[in-house]
Amino acid sequence: MTGFSVDTKLFQELGELLVSKESIALVELIKNAYDADATVVTVTGVNIGDAQHGRIIVADDGVGMNDEEFRRGFLTIAGRTKNSGDRRSPVFGRRYTGEKGVGRLASHKLGMVVELQSRKAGNTQRGAAALPSAVSEVNARIDWAAIEALETLDQIPTSGAVTVVESSKPANPGSGTTLTIAPLRTAWSGRMRTSFLQEAATLAPLPVTWKKLPDGVVAKKLLFDALPIRDQQSSDPGFEVIFGGDLSLGDQLLPDDAAAANWIAEISFDRDSGKLAIALAPTARELRDAPNAEGFGFEKLLGQNAGPSFSARILQLSNGSWMEEISGVRLFMEGFRVSPYGEPRNDWLGLDKDYLSRGKRTLTGLARLDADRVPEGLDNEGLTTQGNQAYLGAVFLHRSSSPGLEMVVSREGFLPGAALDFIADWTRVAIDLIVRFKSLGRSKPKKVHAQEQLAQRNAANRSDVNETPTALRVRENAMEVERKFANIAQAVERNDFQAAAREAKELQPSLSEIREMADQFGSEAVQWRVLASLGTELAAFVHEINSVGLQISVLARDLEDALTMDDLARTRASIRKARQRALDLADRIRRNATYLVDATSFEGRRRRARILLSERFEAVRQFFDSRSEQKGITVVNDIPADFRTPPMFPSEVSGIFTNLLSNAVKFTHVGGRIEVTARERGGFCEVQMSNTGVAVDLSRARRFFEAFQSTTERPDAILGQGMGMGLTITRAFVQEYGGEIDFVAPPPGFATSICLRIPVR
Repeated sequence: MTGFSVDTKLFQELGELLVSKESIALVELIKNAYDADATVVTVTGVNIGDAQHGRIIVADDGVGMNDEEFRRGFLTIAGRTKNSGDRRSPVFGRRYTGEKGVGRLASHKLGMVVELQSRKAGNTQRGAAALPSAVSEVNARIDWAAIEALETLDQIPTSGAVTVVESSKPANPGSGTTLTIAPLRTAWSGRMRTSFLQEAATLAPLPVTWKKLPDGVVAKKLLFDALPIRDQQSSDPGFEVIFGGDLSLGDQLLPDDAAAANWIAEISFDRDSGKLAIALAPTARELRDAPNAEGFGFEKLLGQNAGPSFSARILQLSNGSWMEEISGVRLFMEGFRVSPYGEPRNDWLGLDKDYLSRGKRTLTGLARLDADRVPEGLDNEGLTTQGNQAYLGAVFLHRSSSPGLEMVVSREGFLPGAALDFIADWTRVAIDLIVRFKSLGRSKPKKVHAQEQLAQRNAANRSDVNETPTALRVRENAMEVERKFANIAQAVERNDFQAAAREAKELQPSLSEIREMADQFGSEAVQWRVLASLGTELAAFVHEINSVGLQISVLARDLEDALTMDDLARTRASIRKARQRALDLADRIRRNATYLVDATSFEGRRRRARILLSERFEAVRQFFDSRSEQKGITVVNDIPADFRTPPMFPSEVSGIFTNLLSNAVKFTHVGGRIEVTARERGGFCEVQMSNTGVAVDLSRARRFFEAFQSTTERPDAILGQGMGMGLTITRAFVQEYGGEIDFVAPPPGFATSICLRIPVR
């Protein structure tokens, strides 16, 4: 029969291919110890600068191996011992970190000969708190040089290159495995050792990236108490790695204080539910420098199996850099770092690239984010982008929930693909959110200087009863600008460019003053319009208060009557009726309070965002539910659930709907219908509200947008007659964005329709 003949050079080829460098080889051996239920593994280097006389010792206190397990596992390349059953360790139930059966080739990468002593623990049940004493011992020796001197693998059993001796009397009662690798294949230079120590510092995640944050570091809890770094069961006593001898980490002072950071963000994605959550907050340190800094959080459904499950914590440093050994955002699979992500010169998140080109003023992560309530950033926020050294973070993955993530053959990193891109994209979103909120928090409010106060007082003295001091200042500066431009034009005509330059220079103060006043009063105008919009609904507010007060009086009388009833059944029925009335009142008060808080809150006018229009309409609609129900009006929200506005203040959108819906309810007859629709057409966000009330003469309808031109000819018993300002305010909201609003021909079945169009940006 004809078969395959495998050259012994296979070990050399596989060793170089599957394990790219010494540090990764040691990580593979440490993972083997973890999979073997070890609680401690010690990696010791002895005279490693001398290849011939140096040695590396890897010793653990795990379950060990007997003769059969050693032959079936350690001596079987690409074996299946970790791919069968539930793929968890036998005692502590750890999810196996290895699955290819090639970790033992790490010893080939490190040295010429491997001597192994393994003491097998006695039988025990899954979930035990500790391992029992050893019951047997295996001593083995693998001479890689002797193996490679042979021609084919089938010559190994008779060559003496591999020897195995088993004993039923272990030399030590404690179970575990010790590998002694000597001589070394390569003398460890000072540079190799330094590189290894830098990598070893983050072999396991730093406590600050996953342990519970100390009280007071951030104002409120983010997403986690402690992040789940490994897929462990409750009985697991933990796992520790100790480096000794020439590989000792020494007295490295690694940061363990989260309070040193300025911002902290946490991320969670669950592939089963499809839910993504991101939360970030300034630390107490940041708030000392930027008292206006605020945290942020949001949740988003991305869909089941949109990517691998993962969790992460990222710490940002504003004025300085983390130590090079630990800076960057690293990936961890079952608690072990996956090289090379986050290491120096590895820019898997594109942070260094964007830092070097930050003049573009764009945040690449937020450019793809479509999340509600994300505030609009400042124009220069991109200039505050930082590189990798400003971040210290860890992304935690579990083998069972990370399909699509496969290691490259060199054990350095995952194969490129959608799964890795998914993690990178959302990690970058969290970092860019830190950049945005840091920028917003550190933007300092303008102070009114003495010179500004004096200018305002002088304007007050000069202005007459028909003009405000600020309007006078703007008009005077505008007139000065016109005069200077006229002088410049005359100077240019006579080729007196020196005079033109002088006039242009003298023009600057007036332009600067106009700009400053525009900045100051432009932002305040939003809230003025919102408050004016609420003022137009004053009658409705008063009615609600009176109505609720009356209902509470009726409720109190019903309860008093129930107390005097002799019939228990009648008493219980009366109390149930009163209970329902109380619940209805509570819901009515809640709806009105929610509307008022939503419309007048600071968040409603702090930053523009792309608002979910349907949700915003529903928040306003609830305020008018009482009157709609009394008139039997059906209000239909036909706005697509995912339709968003251009970037606007939430309070502006609430103000628009408040005014339009108030008018619609007033003019719709009993049993009528109100319908609101939205769509994007021709580069505009188009919103239309129609009702079955009184028709409007379209040829004369524009007058209703002028101040004090009330559309209400007879007072509404609940909503009042109106001040004639509702549509004026609404038009101001719309025109602020270059939009337009007007009465239009209603669709079939409706009497009146009003349509607003705002350009999509």
